[in-house]
Amino acid sequence: MKKPVRLTAAALSLLLLTSCGPKAQPTPAPGESSEPGGAQTAEHSFTFGISSEPDYLDPAICMNSNTSAILGQLYYPLFRYDQSGNVQNLACESYTVSDDNLTYTFKLAPGNTWSDGQPVTAADYEYGMKRSIGYGPDSAYAYLLYSNVLGGAEANENMLDVAEMTDVGIHALDESTLEITLAAPCPYFVGLLSNVVAFPLRSDFAVEHESSWANDSAVPTNGPFKLEAVRDKEEVVMVKNEHYVRADEVQTTTLTAKIISDSQAQLSAFQTGELDLALYVPSDAATNYADDPALLNLDVVSNTFLWMNCTGETNPALADVNVRRALALAIDREQLITFIGATSTRYPLYGYVPKGMADADGGDFRGNADAKERYAGFDLAEAKSLMEAAGYSESNRMPLTISYISSNTNTDICVCLQAMWREIYVDVELNAAEQKAYAQARKAGQYEVATGSTSADYLDPFYYLERWVSYNQGYKQVNDPVYDAMIEGANAQADPAERMAQLHEAERYLVAENAYTIPLVGSSQLALMNPEVSGLKFDPTNSVYFDGLTY
Repeated sequence: MKKPVRLTAAALSLLLLTSCGPKAQPTPAPGESSEPGGAQTAEHSFTFGISSEPDYLDPAICMNSNTSAILGQLYYPLFRYDQSGNVQNLACESYTVSDDNLTYTFKLAPGNTWSDGQPVTAADYEYGMKRSIGYGPDSAYAYLLYSNVLGGAEANENMLDVAEMTDVGIHALDESTLEITLAAPCPYFVGLLSNVVAFPLRSDFAVEHESSWANDSAVPTNGPFKLEAVRDKEEVVMVKNEHYVRADEVQTTTLTAKIISDSQAQLSAFQTGELDLALYVPSDAATNYADDPALLNLDVVSNTFLWMNCTGETNPALADVNVRRALALAIDREQLITFIGATSTRYPLYGYVPKGMADADGGDFRGNADAKERYAGFDLAEAKSLMEAAGYSESNRMPLTISYISSNTNTDICVCLQAMWREIYVDVELNAAEQKAYAQARKAGQYEVATGSTSADYLDPFYYLERWVSYNQGYKQVNDPVYDAMIEGANAQADPAERMAQLHEAERYLVAENAYTIPLVGSSQLALMNPEVSGLKFDPTNSVYFDGLTY
């Protein structure tokens, strides 16, 4: 594999936010749109590919990047991450924090308007957040709010209606002032408000505890685009929202998300011009398009890892920490990356937290940890020794099943692991499934080892490390009071340096000492985009925005 041009944050910003050169303004023609003030602009359409059918377009239940890629165009939140990972004010003009770091007071920026012309108020943000908290178990990310907001946990547990949440610490003080009170300090709380569960909603449209309303084009939204049509298993069509607060900056009049589940098919659709942006393409595009301006290699915070059913319920051997450690030590991650043909888009991951999270000293959390110790290094001799101590040998081999979502890349990863683990007396059976069946089985604990990937919803190492506390797992593959206490203790630290130090120690305990999960690789996002269009915004949380496209 040849290494493609890799864009730094500055170069990426330059590429995406500036056009390739000055463009002549088109002569207005019949059918062209008219902007406020009488200026004529040409109508532009843009089509991008998503890899699966989105869920209902209800911010409370968004569970995947395909759905969030659409919701991010329809709604205008208080905050958003920029391309460097900094929190950027959007609908929030300014905010203050109390001395005890518990009460946040947000002032809304003027001009925020729904697509039907009604003003967006602080009460709409209050309703959207409280509705997410009380929605029920299908609100996968509501925990970002209810685990932090005063009274949120009880409201979530009891699936309260918004009107019943008088004790929940989210209150509109007036039309432009929102106050949020936390149960305990949360140093990254403002970043959480970029998540879909904090989007504003109108109570006259967004029914509580269900989502059938969400795909109706009559539902008002306040983002750069509004919904025009959802065509099942085919596409989602959005059109420019003329009431958007920054509508004069939006050149795209029609934005379409095409559902193309196969990466090769997305590539073909891009090559034929059906797509202007292919977000899901084969890894060999990095080689085939190495010198092509269409290639984007975007830095995101993302990891690929192994879920280990540490309970021993499906495979008793996995309850043995030494067996789990042997499996981790037997993986040559550099060889794995070469095998799957992703040397330019993946990097070896020696801890669970990927690159791109800031440490207390301003450096990278992963880089600082790796400089001291690789928590999941490669040591085949030690791996064999641990397996032999556990009673395994050539004549007594250990059976193991890896479950994964069916895709070319996942298959390659698991075939490589199968070969590596064969060297330490493990016979691996591969179990491929479609996404829905895989998710149901893993959620129910019906797996031995399973592949997983996670991109960050907010940029703090706590996002990754909190996943393994007992109270944050439906099926508790890890149920360790020591780890729970380490994470809770770290997050209670007021001193940022001490907090990060304790998170480092918790990650070491998670990966190096107990192998509760086995990290494999981190990754960037490979995409292909029409080079005649610029202004794409793509942040490290793997979110994409089209409001700044220029033609």
